[in-house]
Amino acid sequence: MSGLSYHKSQSKRSFLWLVLGVVLLILSNGRWVAPIAAWLAPLFLLRFMRTRRFLTGIIIGIPVYVAASWLMWLHMLMPGDWDWFGVLFIGGMGLVLFLPFVIDRLIAPRYSGFLSTLVFPLAWTTTEYVISLASPYASFSNLAYTQFGNLPLMQLVSVTGIWGISFMITWFASVANFVWEGDFRPARIRQVVYAFGIVLAAVLLYGGVRLTYCAPSGETVRIASIIRSDEYRESLRAVEFLRDKQAVGFAERDRLLEQSRRAARLGARIVFWQETAVSLIYEEEEFIAPGRELARDEEIYLGMTYYTVARNAAGEPATPGETATLPENKFVMIDPNGEVLWRYSKAHPVPGEGIAAGDGVIPFAETPYGTIAPVICFDLDFPGYVSQVGRRGGDILLAPSFDWKEIDPLNTHAAVFRAIENGCSLVRCTAYGLSLGTDYQGRVRSASDYFTTDERVMLSDLPTAGVWTPYPHIRELFAWIMAIGLVLMVCLGWFGPGRNR
Repeated sequence: MSGLSYHKSQSKRSFLWLVLGVVLLILSNGRWVAPIAAWLAPLFLLRFMRTRRFLTGIIIGIPVYVAASWLMWLHMLMPGDWDWFGVLFIGGMGLVLFLPFVIDRLIAPRYSGFLSTLVFPLAWTTTEYVISLASPYASFSNLAYTQFGNLPLMQLVSVTGIWGISFMITWFASVANFVWEGDFRPARIRQVVYAFGIVLAAVLLYGGVRLTYCAPSGETVRIASIIRSDEYRESLRAVEFLRDKQAVGFAERDRLLEQSRRAARLGARIVFWQETAVSLIYEEEEFIAPGRELARDEEIYLGMTYYTVARNAAGEPATPGETATLPENKFVMIDPNGEVLWRYSKAHPVPGEGIAAGDGVIPFAETPYGTIAPVICFDLDFPGYVSQVGRRGGDILLAPSFDWKEIDPLNTHAAVFRAIENGCSLVRCTAYGLSLGTDYQGRVRSASDYFTTDERVMLSDLPTAGVWTPYPHIRELFAWIMAIGLVLMVCLGWFGPGRNR
C-alpha cells in the first residue's frame, strides 16, 4: 500500500481505535499496569493515526495522548499534590512519546513489507533512550518495566538492556497493524509475520534456556533488610531542640540495632536498613560506634543508613540564612571486624531532594558471601550507572530505598531489571513501598509490602555467586543501533531513490 493511499483513507472507526488505544494506554504503564495493555495500546493508536489525515491525527492525537499521560503518572514523579513542574513535565513527556506515532505516520508508508514495520519500534526505542538521557527521572517510565513477571522475556535485558523489550513490544504493534492493513491475506503478510515470529521465538527460547540451564545453584546467604519504626518521624517532629532530635535519632538507631541483632540470630549474615533510616544531627562516628560493636559481636556485615543535616563552616547544623553544605544521604557498611568497608553517598538525588550527590563510583567489598555493592533508591533508575556492578563482577546488590504509595510496586519491579542486566542478586529494602529480594534471573525470593503487612524485617536467602552477562560491557549498544537505524530509515525513506510513494 502506498503512502498516498493512507492520505485518502478516512476510516469511520478511527475514533473507536483512538478510544481503545487511550484506555489501554492508561492501563499500560504508570499508576495502573496490565502487561498485555502495553502490547495492545500502540496497535490501536497506530490504527488511529493511519486512518486519519496527518494533520487531523496530530491535532486530535497530541492533546489526547498528553491527557492520558497525566492520568497514567498522577503523583508518580513526586508524593503529594501536583505542582507546575509535575504538570509541565508529564505533559512534555507525553508530547515527546507521541513523536514515534508521528514519525511512523510520515515515514512507514514510504516503505513496503518488512521494512515498513521497523519504523515505529525504531522510533519508540530511540525516543525512550533519549528520554533516559535527558530526563531527570532517567529510565523511570520505560515500557520494558511493565513486563515484570514475564521471566523468559525479561532475560533479554541481560544482552540488550531494557531497550530490547521496548523494541519487541512496539514491533509487535507495528506488525499487527501491518497484518490488519493487509486484510489478513496470507500472501501479503506471510513474510512479515514469519520474520517477527522467528525473532520473538528466539528471544523466548533464549530466556527459557537461560532460566532452565543457568538457574542459580550452590550456596546462599541470608540477608536481612530492616524498616525503621512508624513512630520515628512523628517523634522527631515532636521535639524542638537539636540535641533532643539527636536523642530521638539515637534511640531509633538503638532500636534498629536490636532488630539487626535478632536478625543475625535468625541466621542473617548481611543486615542493612532502609534509606535514611535515621536523621543524623551531630557526629557520624558517635552514631556508627555501636554498629561496629554489634557487627563484631554477631560476626555480620551491617549496613547503617542515615541522612546528615546541612552544616555551616564550623561543622554545626546550619541555621536559616547561613552558608552551608548540602545534606547527605549515606549508606555505611561495617564488616565483622568492626571496620568500615564503604561510606557510600547517593549518586542520583531525586529532583527536589536537595542533597549532595555522591562521586558516582560504586564501591565493592569482597566477602565470604560474594562481592557486595551498594546503591541507594533512585540510583537504580540509571541502568548505565548500575552497570558498574556487572563490569566489576558484583554478586549481590544492596539497595536501601524510600518510596511513596503511588509508585508501589512499580518502582521495585523496575529495580529487578538491574539484577538481570548485571547478573547479580538484589535486595531492595524500602519504606512506604515493596521490599523485595531477587536472584540474577529475576526470580523473587522474598517480598514484603509496607502497606499490606506490619512486618518490618525481611529475610532473603540469595545466591552468593552472580553470573557474567553481556549488557554491562556493551551497555547501550542496542539503543544506539536503534537510533542509527531510525536515522537511516528516515533519510532513505524521505530522500532515497528507492522510497515507495
